[in-house]
Amino acid sequence: MAAFVAGLSAPPLASLPAAAPSGVRLQARGSTAESSWLALASLQHTSLGATSLAAGGCVALGCASLAQRRSRRAVRCAPRVLRHVVQDEQQFPPSRRSAGLAAAAALLPQLLLPGSASAERLATLTEVDLAGAKGKVVVITGATSGIGLEAARTLVRAGSDVYVTGRTLAKAEAAVADVTAGAGAGAGRAIPMELNMASLSSVRSFAKKWSSDVKRPIEVLACNAGLALGQDQKEPSYTEDGFELTVGTNHLGHFLLANLMRPQLSPTARIVVTASSVHDPSTGDPGSQAGLGNLSGLEVGQAGKGGAAMVNGGFWDAGKAYKDSKLANVEFTLELARRLKQEGSKITVNCLSPGLIPSPTFFRNQSPAFAGVFAWAANNLLHISETTEFGGDTLVFMALDKGLEGRSGVFFSAVPPGQHVFVEKIPSPEARDETEAAELWRRSAALVGL
Repeated sequence: MAAFVAGLSAPPLASLPAAAPSGVRLQARGSTAESSWLALASLQHTSLGATSLAAGGCVALGCASLAQRRSRRAVRCAPRVLRHVVQDEQQFPPSRRSAGLAAAAALLPQLLLPGSASAERLATLTEVDLAGAKGKVVVITGATSGIGLEAARTLVRAGSDVYVTGRTLAKAEAAVADVTAGAGAGAGRAIPMELNMASLSSVRSFAKKWSSDVKRPIEVLACNAGLALGQDQKEPSYTEDGFELTVGTNHLGHFLLANLMRPQLSPTARIVVTASSVHDPSTGDPGSQAGLGNLSGLEVGQAGKGGAAMVNGGFWDAGKAYKDSKLANVEFTLELARRLKQEGSKITVNCLSPGLIPSPTFFRNQSPAFAGVFAWAANNLLHISETTEFGGDTLVFMALDKGLEGRSGVFFSAVPPGQHVFVEKIPSPEARDETEAAELWRRSAALVGL
């Protein structure tokens, strides 16, 4: 955040806008807390990058009054207020964007509350659980940054051999150096391997290399890699196989990986899938909601480049694509759990939501203005975020917790937001639709060539 602010020239306070930019309409403004949250939500969920930038000044102004009052009402009113966020399609000229950014830059240094997101760790991840990590063979996708990197660090220090995978071998090697630095006596090993979840050929190469070279039974397979595209991205991006990038990476890549690695799993292995609470529309997350519709966008010959970008066959929506991918993660988890049970297998599969972690890694595809202001507000103003360390602990908990032995098809989530707790929750009704999940499995298998 400091770098973000330092890189901008701040105007005199007298030149700051007195109200929200005209392209961001805020409704139901009944309090300073509501206005601040509305501004933040407008910044996050606007469909235009220009709108995101110009909203920065409004966010700063709303936060100023709220910070002075030290009110926590924003957290209580947020779900209700977010339903009233309205965006329009007017694009701001460059001068308006600069003014918004400069306004935020001028005010944010004056607003900082003591501290940031508490460096809380997951209290329910016990020493007994960590003792069980000794000697385990663990594979983590997306282990070069974020919660995957933190989970790898914790598991290596606890004595596991962790295969740290990344989009390139160089990234994996850099992450291994980070993980092993200061690991100490009794630590396990960190082994770098290339695994790009946006490439089906990379997934197949990884599986082949494991079966031919590594030849070790996997006790924890953590399907953790993921991405979210920028809210202002007007057109979809695609994987090298032609699938929409978000669903292709978050769902299809892991679907193929889990199926190819089945023969390499130990008889009592755990598969852990990083999903999100946004798979459930009832969480009140603003913007378009998760919903797979009739899955027409996953039909062979219709999916991806030249066809449908969205799972439901609808118009492109970056935010919805992410939520749909997380719904697919949960449906995949529950369907795989049912199939394993029918086979009489003792392998289990469960999924989790690690909470809101506004890290630079997760927001790498968002505008710098949005990422900086949103992270500051989530950490210091609204207190609804978790640390990356906490998120890593949730992944380790799912991998090791004694209470999950023999349990399959469960979903854990960090709720309430920012309270540093991690509890079992019931997935959304759509996620529990067995007919839809079976059809998602069938279409996914056809798309990845299984």
